[in-house]
Amino acid sequence: MDVRTWKIGDLAAATGVTVRTLRHFDQIGLLCPAQRSAAGHRVYTSDDVRRLYQILALRELRLPLGGIADALNGADLQATIQTQLRLVERRLASQHALRRRLLGIVETLRKAQRPSIDQLIAIMEATMQARHFTPGQLTQFQARHRELGHEGFAHRLSGLRDLSAEAGVHAERGTEAVVELVNGDRSALAALYDKIGTKGTEAATKGVLSASAWDYLKRAFAAGFPGPA
Repeated sequence: MDVRTWKIGDLAAATGVTVRTLRHFDQIGLLCPAQRSAAGHRVYTSDDVRRLYQILALRELRLPLGGIADALNGADLQATIQTQLRLVERRLASQHALRRRLLGIVETLRKAQRPSIDQLIAIMEATMQARHFTPGQLTQFQARHRELGHEGFAHRLSGLRDLSAEAGVHAERGTEAVVELVNGDRSALAALYDKIGTKGTEAATKGVLSASAWDYLKRAFAAGFPGPA
């Protein structure tokens, strides 16, 4: 009978998946280790490892994590794959449209002419669409822009910039406080993650942090853990 187990660091080293990714999979319920050590550390079994390799195989198909979870939890895998296939086909169509516009620009430049404004706008829209948005979403954005007008749109962008700056200040203050608390020690921060994951945010921090505040700080740390002073 196979009773081998892995600690999170051992499993990360064996599979090439980062410890941060394994923790994230646990947090979202995609791969929750079957056991915990006496100290509360994650312990993975052979069944957990098999599920991890299933997750990695589906992720190679660029399935979203939510779709992977649904497929592994009994949802119709064929329907999930078909949905992903339709998304890929839309992206391919967007890429082909971008290619056609770029070829048009190349031909214009070859003839020593300046691209028209309409051509440049078409390129910009095709680039945005190819990178991020479906045609329907791009149409919605364009309609909203026209509805707000240039001044209204600029006003909302300005508000968003102010909000981003304010959020950045709070995130920096929060991350600096935690980094100072652990003296810049990454392993101590990892231990804090485990403690909060085991006991819950408020219990582990004796009410200093709420669950929503810790989630906010985790997102700030994901952008980059600052080194010791």
